[in-house]
Amino acid sequence: MISGTAAGRGSRPRSTARPDRGPLRQLPSAGWLAAVAAVGLAASWVVAERTPVPQWELDVVRALTDGPDGVARALHPVMQLGTIGVPLVAGVVIGLARRNLVSGLATAAVGVVAWFGAKALKQVVDRDRPIAFLPDLVVREDEGVGLGFPSGHSAVAAATAVLVAAALPRRLRWIVVVLAAVVGVARIVHGVHLPADVVGGWSLGVLVGLLGLAVVDRATP
Repeated sequence: MISGTAAGRGSRPRSTARPDRGPLRQLPSAGWLAAVAAVGLAASWVVAERTPVPQWELDVVRALTDGPDGVARALHPVMQLGTIGVPLVAGVVIGLARRNLVSGLATAAVGVVAWFGAKALKQVVDRDRPIAFLPDLVVREDEGVGLGFPSGHSAVAAATAVLVAAALPRRLRWIVVVLAAVVGVARIVHGVHLPADVVGGWSLGVLVGLLGLAVVDRATP
């Protein structure tokens, strides 16, 4: 006769613990986010192609650049989160903190792709910066000349935010979202981008960031 204890051991159920989900699936709204970003990029592109520039865009730029200089100075450090060096640093931090080389490399890569992707798209759209339409505009970043759509700073900030958000606990993700949003607004405050430029940059960055997460998902066992 088999004892009850032995029978209990033999009938022990297998573990039902689920494996950790990949970073893309950790963002429950990734599909919707991609759809919104695609629509945002397309819509902002249409606006950027309009001639003359929509008056509402000029009004927004005028309203934000006419603010106190102290606001621009306060936003300037945050605006630097849209520079290409930030995702490289973030990639190192994420790679070491999560002990995941793939996530770290992807974080760095999406920033570089977003930056050069924005530069390539600028050549296609060929849209001037605000100073070309508002000659008396107060420009607080360099001379404010060159091509504007899409905003490279906004693209880099958004792409980096997607990867960093996937690495953070859900309760902290809003922080990187707010920072990426402030980067875009700061570009308008400094007189170097029109609103459609910033929306296009955000949208491009989100799409690149989600693509980076998809690569991480496939590369991670």
